[in-house]
Amino acid sequence: MSNGGSRSATDPRGTGTGKGPVYGRRDVLGLGALGGAALALGPLLSACESGAASTARTPVRGGLLRIAGAGVQSETKNVFNTNSPQEITRNRHLFDWLGYMEGGKPVPYIVEAIEPAADVSRWRLKIRKEARFADGSPVTADDVLFSLHSASDPKIGGGLLSAAAASIDFKASRTVGTDVVELRLTDPLADMDTQLYAGKVYVIKKDSRLAAPESFTVDRVVGSGPYKLTDLKVGQSAKLTLNKDYWGGALLGGGPYLGEIEVFNIPDPTARLNALIGGQADLAAKLDYAGTKVNASNSAFSFAKTDRVYANEGCFIMNARQKPFDDPRVRLAFKLACDRQALVQGALLGFGSPANDLQGVGFPDYYGDELPQRAHDPAQAEALLRQAGVTGETVEISVFPGVGTAAAAQIYAEQLGKVGMKARVREITPPELFKNFPTFSNIQVLAVAVPGNQPFATSVAPRSLVSKSTFNVSGWLKPDWDRRLLRARATTDQAKRKSLMLGLQKEFWDDSGWIVWGYQTIVNGTASSVRGVRLDGVEDAPSVRRAWKA
Repeated sequence: MSNGGSRSATDPRGTGTGKGPVYGRRDVLGLGALGGAALALGPLLSACESGAASTARTPVRGGLLRIAGAGVQSETKNVFNTNSPQEITRNRHLFDWLGYMEGGKPVPYIVEAIEPAADVSRWRLKIRKEARFADGSPVTADDVLFSLHSASDPKIGGGLLSAAAASIDFKASRTVGTDVVELRLTDPLADMDTQLYAGKVYVIKKDSRLAAPESFTVDRVVGSGPYKLTDLKVGQSAKLTLNKDYWGGALLGGGPYLGEIEVFNIPDPTARLNALIGGQADLAAKLDYAGTKVNASNSAFSFAKTDRVYANEGCFIMNARQKPFDDPRVRLAFKLACDRQALVQGALLGFGSPANDLQGVGFPDYYGDELPQRAHDPAQAEALLRQAGVTGETVEISVFPGVGTAAAAQIYAEQLGKVGMKARVREITPPELFKNFPTFSNIQVLAVAVPGNQPFATSVAPRSLVSKSTFNVSGWLKPDWDRRLLRARATTDQAKRKSLMLGLQKEFWDDSGWIVWGYQTIVNGTASSVRGVRLDGVEDAPSVRRAWKA
């Protein structure tokens, strides 16, 4: 294929790493102070620092590491459609991704190199010849194409993962020999590598018995990861044992080192912290901020905070399908009424930083830092609401459970009161949203901590912004914007591409129903004996592929 060179560990489009302090994300339901034992969070390190500091000692092989994962009650076994960080923690050690994004850059894994045709209508993926499944069989191009096709099926992969395989014409795509996949696209895309890697598609072994959606479960499919599943109690725990013949040790710097991993499903962040303090866990993911503040000095533990590239984005999403948000003046007024710094301090206890109504900071094609920071202007907000004739009306803010989200909704309701609006807050459950899409259409404002910062053009927009996206909560339907986004994504000239992307993001920033008010830090804690924990693309489901216990 004619091209400008294959893409492996670096991205010729640039990384757009962003500016200023960065933090992480997600949900916090409980902010109450912890009782009982005093935990210790040694120094709060950045995501990169925690990875570097952990390599200071010689790795030790063997041992059991227990992880208190951020789970939910409705756990699934589907390898391509998970409900929680705890399930991702489990699955990412059983299966390998094609690649992933680290610090805004594409990192290949099972894919050794990815290469576009000159017109970016086709992409070739070269599979590492040394890659092996846990049963000893080689990972082939057939397996990779099968995995992508399966993940793209909404009945199997779900809407979020389907975005990773969007624009692939599977009927025209093919394998070339045993280790090359040629993907033909329905639309030319110059950023297909970022789309695939950010989508975090697991590779599984092609098997004719995997036909029905319910058959794609972690206890049935064969993966190529460094660990094997030896016990699974759905909704409770999973036990993983070292794959002694793991093919990817060189990619892990000599790992994996741990002999066994246990992942426990603990939905409550305070309970996860208590498990770490009490010695029932060696690693606790996604801890709450109050507990972190209370216990920030104990040298028996260390706690790593994420930067904003690994942040959850705190959002209020206005639904343009519903009045009064069909009026752009009202949407702008609600943005101007939002005091972002007050939300960071009040809802996140300072664990975060203000955002600017766009997702994707730190990834290719993010230009939010070139737009002016959205001002807090209650006087202008009040004037716009009067012009729109909606002053004094009541809106409902629906809260999707998450760290800091309920507190943020209450604070924002008070801010809206200061500009003449009334707001009532109610909490909703995940099944209420994901199992009944019409619920989206009826919500006026959704308060949510969007998990997993993702690239704007390749992940966020296909998943939740374009008119036909699966999770278009905002009801912002602009077919012409959708077409121009595809045109921008097909552009290989970097100056032209930036101009197009910046224009699209400015239009979205001006008119959409999205208020991205803050980057929410995620805090993961480990016992002092644990080394080598990394994020590797997922902020609240840490990787222990390189970890060991001193």
